[in-house]
Amino acid sequence: MALNTIYNGIDLKVFEQVKDLEKASEVWTRLEETYEGTTIVKSAKLYMLKDKLSNFKMNDDESIPDMFYRLQVIINDLKGLGEKVKDEDFIHKFLICLPKRFKILKTIIFRGGLMGVSPNEVLGDVMTEDQYNDNHDDEVMKKDDDDKKKKTVAFKASSSSKSKNKSKAKKEESSDEECSNDDSDDEALALFVCKFGKMMKKKDITQEREEINSRTRSM
Repeated sequence: MALNTIYNGIDLKVFEQVKDLEKASEVWTRLEETYEGTTIVKSAKLYMLKDKLSNFKMNDDESIPDMFYRLQVIINDLKGLGEKVKDEDFIHKFLICLPKRFKILKTIIFRGGLMGVSPNEVLGDVMTEDQYNDNHDDEVMKKDDDDKKKKTVAFKASSSSKSKNKSKAKKEESSDEECSNDDSDDEALALFVCKFGKMMKKKDITQEREEINSRTRSM
């Protein structure tokens, strides 16, 4: 009956591997060695899995759910080889592998205790916190962008005002220079007229003297 039960539970390919055996115990032993390995093989697998669990960490390009699933596979393989792994140990390893941005959440969970908490519940809390952080970061980035836009507009307005003031100052300076040049030209013209007038007076006086001297001689 035991042998028939085993045969009914395996497919044709597996049956070909054990059909030469007559006892159920022999069939079970071969199946166990084939799919779980001998004691030495099981011991080696167990050692490798423990080492993987000890050195387990989150990859740089890995999402939190992917990291959780990869850790879960290692835990399940350990349990399959007879190793007893508590949910608390699973949760503890998962939490310490999370990025630094979950520091506050990890502290809250650790203080609350890991007894009676399932790994999936902890994963749900972590994903909720991650979603909140993403939304908060988006709001902060949007606010920063708005502030930058406001500063840019204010800077352009200030630059335009300064440019207008400089242009106005240049025009006023140019006007002052023109006025100064006009004043200088007026002064030069007045001086020239004055000198020319004096020169003409001297010329008239000299001419008058020559005429007087000429009359005197003729008398």
